[in-house]
This record gives sequence, structure tokens and C-alpha cells, in this order.
Amino acid sequence: MKIALIQQNNKVGDVTGNAARMQAEIARVAGEYGAEVAVFGADAVTGTPLLGLGDSALFRERAAAAVAEVEAFARERGVRLVLADGECGGVDFCCAADHFRHGAPTESRERLLREARRSGRPVVWVNAVGAQTDTIYYGGSGVALPSGEVSMLPLFEEATAVIDTEAGVLPEGAVWGDRLDQLHGALVLGVRDYLAKTGVREACVAMSGGIDSALVLALAVEALGAERVKTVMLPSQYSTDHSVADSEEMIRRVGIPAGHAWLVPIAGTFDAARAALQPVLQSARDEKSRGLAEENMQARIRLMMTMALSNSHGALMLNTSNKSEAAVGYGTLYGDTSGALAVIGDLYKGEVYALSRRINERAEEQGRVAPIPEHILTKAPSAELRPGQQDSDSLPDYPTLDVILVRLVEGGMSSAEVVAEGFDAATVERVCRLLLGGDFKRYQLPPALRVSGCTFGVERRWPITATKVL
Repeated sequence: MKIALIQQNNKVGDVTGNAARMQAEIARVAGEYGAEVAVFGADAVTGTPLLGLGDSALFRERAAAAVAEVEAFARERGVRLVLADGECGGVDFCCAADHFRHGAPTESRERLLREARRSGRPVVWVNAVGAQTDTIYYGGSGVALPSGEVSMLPLFEEATAVIDTEAGVLPEGAVWGDRLDQLHGALVLGVRDYLAKTGVREACVAMSGGIDSALVLALAVEALGAERVKTVMLPSQYSTDHSVADSEEMIRRVGIPAGHAWLVPIAGTFDAARAALQPVLQSARDEKSRGLAEENMQARIRLMMTMALSNSHGALMLNTSNKSEAAVGYGTLYGDTSGALAVIGDLYKGEVYALSRRINERAEEQGRVAPIPEHILTKAPSAELRPGQQDSDSLPDYPTLDVILVRLVEGGMSSAEVVAEGFDAATVERVCRLLLGGDFKRYQLPPALRVSGCTFGVERRWPITATKVL
């Protein structure tokens, strides 16, 4: 039996467009390969997940009519259509819509093999591919034989494979790469599909000269092409000279066209705002509070200017905050926590560095210039909102912070359990306080591309008014 595994990137709610694309692929595999069965991912016609669309009786009627249309189209071409789990001709079929998280593709491959060995029958598993808002469906469909043979389709892209179960031999499968390669592919797909499926052509990124904005810019350029990305540099009086120089070097390396990058110092705007607010600032409850207010004013001025770029050019603003910062509330509400999509919002700081280095390595292996300048990768992180400021002034060093956060967030451990593993008790208690005190900010963050399996606002939600105990 010739079976076509069809891994398609469909759009939520576009039942007419999805059905048309399905029909076109059915016709192709039937005509070119003589496919007798065509298998799609779960809810391919509706573009899963439905979210609120499923509550509409009219939409459900339209979806049912579209499914019937695709089924009739397949029958006319002598093809059996498989849209749900089942068995046919001694083959088990599974139609899935599994979203990406670290390790998920490997787990699906191992599950496929186990099921084939258990049942003694070939197992065909087809997974959806494509990003829907913050959720990334990774594809990686495949077929496994009871003998232990397995063949998998590529990750993060549309693909079709036709296998003959009677031949007893499977085609060579795709190479998936390691954890960082998969993370890279997921984020590029997430950015590309967010814009494509919202109908927005261009994106914009505020470049600080730091590693977070550098990684987001690199991913945006890869996903969309340099001609569809705009950027603005917004140095303050506290910014170092190398912040602008590093940003300009990266902009040159990734090929942002002339006229798509701007340098807009914020010192004058900040001074004017501070002068206008003197009656308020002078009455602050203490100098620390006044200093915090002035720092946050700069972050919000930067947001205002980045959004002016976004609005005037129709370019969607990409947020550049990472998960370590979001976890401990290290960010300015309505400032650097803003944006339409948090590209790296589910990556800890250590992952940001590791992925940035991997992107550079892959570029050099392909004979291209590494997009992220080495100085951006090696200099100390800083928000540059006061003289000589560094992130380490306010936080534990990132390697320590990250391993504690992973235990608290992904691991669900208590502070006592983390301390029992050998971590400094005072540091753990401090991280716990910061984690629980930042919930009011996290409730207002843009959607983050989900990769960890424990994303803030989705798998990990905590009431703002909850008792602050971990």
C-alpha cells in the first residue's frame, strides 16, 4: 500500500484555503506516485488549534463542509483520506498536532518505534507543522516498522513522503540536528509564521548593542530577509560608545539596507521629560525611588520611539526580553517588556548565548560572515540606564540564576529542595522573592514563542495576589 505522509503548514480558521491546499497535494501524490492513502495532521482543515472559533456554530458548519469536500475530492482520485487516528490494511495511523518543546521530536520518534514493535504493524504518524501565534508545531512526521526501521520527515517545514508498506524498506529520513539546531529552527519558523499569518510584511527591532537584541535581529533577518527588517538604535547619555559601534557592525553584517536603520539618541528627550517632571521627582519618597523612576523613563522613551517606527512603517515590533529577565522582573513595564511577539521570551540567558554562538558557527561553516560580533558575545550585560550599570548589580550571575530558575520553574521544586542540592540559601531565597514578585509584569508580557514546555503565562501561571512562598 502506497501511503503519503503530508506534513502541511495550515492556518487557523482558513478552512477554504486549507482545503484547497490539501486537495492540491492529494492530486499531486496520486498523480506522481500513485498514492492510495493520504494522511494529514490532526484538524488539518481547521488549522488547529481552534481556540474560540470552535464555539461558533457557523464555523463548525463551514469546517464540516470543507472536510466533506476534501473527502469527496480524494475519493474521485481513488485515494483514501486519513484525518484521524485509526487502522487500515494492517497499518496504524496517528494524526497529531504536537507542539514543540525541548526533546519533543525525539520523544515522538521513540514513541513511534515502541508502538510499531508492540503492535507488530507499521505505524504512520503525521504531525502538523507551522506556528500559530506562540505555539510551534514541529512536524517531524514519520513511519516505523516492527523490525525497528524508522524514517522521519524534516522538522519545521512542509514535507511529503510516499512510502510503500509492501516494499519493507523505508526511505532515508531527515537529519534533525541537536537541541540548539532544533531551537533555532523553531524560533525562525515562529517569527516567519507570525508575520505571514497576521498579514504583516515587516518587523522592527530596537538594537541596544547587547546579546538579546542581537539574537532577535539575527533570527528576524533569517526568517524574513534583511529587506523586511528595520532597526533603530536609541543610545542614552549612559550608553557606551561600543554599544552603538557593535550595533552598527551587526547591522552591516546581516545586510540591513540603507534607510532601514536609524540612530536616534534619547538624551535630549529624557532631559526634557525629566525637567518637566521635576515637581514629581523631587517629591519622591527617597533617592532610590527617584533613581528607579528616571531609569524606567528612559526605557519607556525607547519604547515610544520604537513604536513610532513601528506605526509609521507598518513594521511589527519584536520584543527582545529573555526568560531569565521575565522570571525575576528585570525589565520595565511598558518599556522593554513591550512588543507584539517575544521572540526569545522562553529562552534563559544562557540559552541566548549558546544559540547565538551556534548561529555564528553555522554561518562560518557555510562560508558566511558570523552575524553577531564577538564583542557582543563577550561583554558584560547592561541595561545602560545609569553610569556603569551592569545586570550583575541587580541579579546573581546568570549561570547561577538560570540553574536555580530551571529548578524552580521547570522542575517545580521548592526553595528548600533547591538549597538541599547545594545552592547558597540566601541566593535561592532572593531568586524566589524575585520570581514571585514579578508576576504582575508577566501577566502583561507579549506572547512568547513556546519552546521550554513550561512557558510563563501558559504552562506556568501564578496568581498575582498569591502568598509569596515557594
